[in-house]
Amino acid sequence: MAKQQRIVLHLRYGLAERATIRAAAELAHMLGLALHGVFLQDEALTELTALPFVREFRLATGAWHVLDARRIAVEQREAVNEARRLLDEASAAFGVSFLFATSDEQVTQTSREGDIIVVAQPRLPTDQLAHATAGWLEAAHNCGASVMLVPQSVARREGPIAVVVCQDSDAALTLAAHLAVSAAEGLLVLAWGPPEMARRAVEQARAAGLPAARIMLRQLPGVLPEQVAEALDASNERLVVLARGACGADDAAVSSLLASSRGVPVLVVER
Repeated sequence: MAKQQRIVLHLRYGLAERATIRAAAELAHMLGLALHGVFLQDEALTELTALPFVREFRLATGAWHVLDARRIAVEQREAVNEARRLLDEASAAFGVSFLFATSDEQVTQTSREGDIIVVAQPRLPTDQLAHATAGWLEAAHNCGASVMLVPQSVARREGPIAVVVCQDSDAALTLAAHLAVSAAEGLLVLAWGPPEMARRAVEQARAAGLPAARIMLRQLPGVLPEQVAEALDASNERLVVLARGACGADDAAVSSLLASSRGVPVLVVER
């Protein structure tokens, strides 16, 4: 497993969510890493204000209006300031150092191998299907770093760390075991493969410092995300960890399904 270097929290206009910032700060605390908050400027939104035929529908008035470039610029500045304030609060609460910057670069340009990127799941299911949002999440998962997707509402902040273990999942298992030790939680191993592989996974978790009593093992019938979600039923896990490609080629879709169905962050680990 590549050594984790930074927790990089990617924030966007309209998505500076308290739950996501808190989850990023807590992850930084558990791994002993600094937190880097990056507010990604939305160039496309600014460019839209220059198009006279573009309109926005405002619920307050129930009517369509021309985009107001000045108002949007003010709102973006306010969003940046609010994100910085929430990041400062969360970092102080978990005792982690942080940096904050704004950038108009893409996700792939603000992250590097060894980072763990933390991103918020879109607020509405329709937002997840929007081309711009879907492309942004896909870019995050394809940039060569690990990615933690945080749902808008986190169901549990305590409970075991769940990890999907299959072929080439050592990186996910190593990180999940480290997090379980750091958080003083149990480790739920969801194994798909021969029994000897599952036994090796348990041995590896014990070698990381987890007592046998805090390691639970469940055998998976398959690694489709729906099968993983079913195996997690009533487990009360606080985080799901899996290796990149463990449950299919589309990591963005897999993490979105698991985060939505379980209500907890999903961490996809680079191999």
